[in-house]
Amino acid sequence: MKRRIDERRSPQLYIEGKTHTLYRKRKFRLKTILKIGAFVILALLIVLLLWGYTWLKAKEAKMHVRGVDSVLDSTASGQPVNTLILGVDRGSVKGEENVARSDIMMILSVNKKSGKSAVISIPRDTRVRIPGYSGYEKINAAYAFGETPLAIETVKNLTALSINHYVILDFEGFKSIVNALGGVPMHIDVAIHDRYAGDVPAGDVVLNGDQALAFVRARHDPRTVPAGDLDRVKNQRKFLQAMLGSAAHTRNPFKITKLVDAVSSNAKTDLSFFSMLSIGRDLQSSNGSVKMTTAPGEPRVLGGVWYYIIDEAEFKDMLKTFAERTEVEPEKSQVSQTKTRSRVRLVVLNGAAVTGLASKTAEQLSQLGYKDILTGNAVNLYSRTTVYYGEGKSEWAGLVASDLEGVDEPVLDENAEVALGHDADVVVVLGKDYRLHK
Repeated sequence: MKRRIDERRSPQLYIEGKTHTLYRKRKFRLKTILKIGAFVILALLIVLLLWGYTWLKAKEAKMHVRGVDSVLDSTASGQPVNTLILGVDRGSVKGEENVARSDIMMILSVNKKSGKSAVISIPRDTRVRIPGYSGYEKINAAYAFGETPLAIETVKNLTALSINHYVILDFEGFKSIVNALGGVPMHIDVAIHDRYAGDVPAGDVVLNGDQALAFVRARHDPRTVPAGDLDRVKNQRKFLQAMLGSAAHTRNPFKITKLVDAVSSNAKTDLSFFSMLSIGRDLQSSNGSVKMTTAPGEPRVLGGVWYYIIDEAEFKDMLKTFAERTEVEPEKSQVSQTKTRSRVRLVVLNGAAVTGLASKTAEQLSQLGYKDILTGNAVNLYSRTTVYYGEGKSEWAGLVASDLEGVDEPVLDENAEVALGHDADVVVVLGKDYRLHK
């Protein structure tokens, strides 16, 4: 006798002795859909990761410089890794708009085994011998003569350190890196007002690209950078530490994409993008004890050129500690150049026949700390700005020369007769090459 099936009471169906339910059908379909969906999502993720990897490698390839690998040293197991960091300024010298000179030069050593990091800065005016060139030059000329390979070779010759990696940042271009980060947070003790570099506010601030560039270039505000270029070196280190640290801790994928674009367009390096971020973490972590210093020495005029002369004995000891223990001694405080400026008996003469040139230049120099500057007109016209100085006053002459923003490389001439004739320590004759900054 056949059983009646009340479809309203039970969804069961009897087909060839096998029982199926609508519930099982729905469950089967749901599992299938979930499996297919998971497979599609996984496939999309794989495609996205492959695309991202290819995109990142293409960006990294833009940062590599041919011919540099041959001058880099291989990394020895368990030994500190040294990275040369350069900040280059293109067109900073009049008539050399297409020439880039290194304005920042830092050697970063990271010892993964001990967790220590240390940095030595080399001032841009350091007097060195550049491989392949006779005589002495300022170290910033190495990049201008032979770019990255020659800059690395010059640093290796000077320090006898191995250089394993390099990072080159373009000054103008790094503004876009800062802006891609959304700014770089820093604490500025005193507001900077540099008539040539720009203004930087005080306090806990987030520097945008223009403010960051002003911060690393400022050296003409006697209140905030009293030691001039040496104080600027310190600010450059502080900023690079803050910028690389900010980049290392960026987690927003959209911001990272912008950052990769900005870095690949404005930096050169043999490192991968994530290795560069690791440098940022090393600079900010290292058990909170990263040490930074500047190569010991003093500014001096030699052969009519303003140089930074390294104290070889002290530098040798510094390098030994740096190489063996990844440490440097605390930086010695520099004598305020503002006090030095106030002691210089200075005369400024107009040798360019430009009305008001001497008085306006003297006014600008007085803002840096020079006192009772005498002005007048030169007897003859000068094609090049010349700085005369008395016996034993070469350091003061170099300081005055570095403060003349209207000319990049004035002539330096030790001439006691001219100095005594004007009852001065230093006499500046402004030539036709001088361009007054407003």
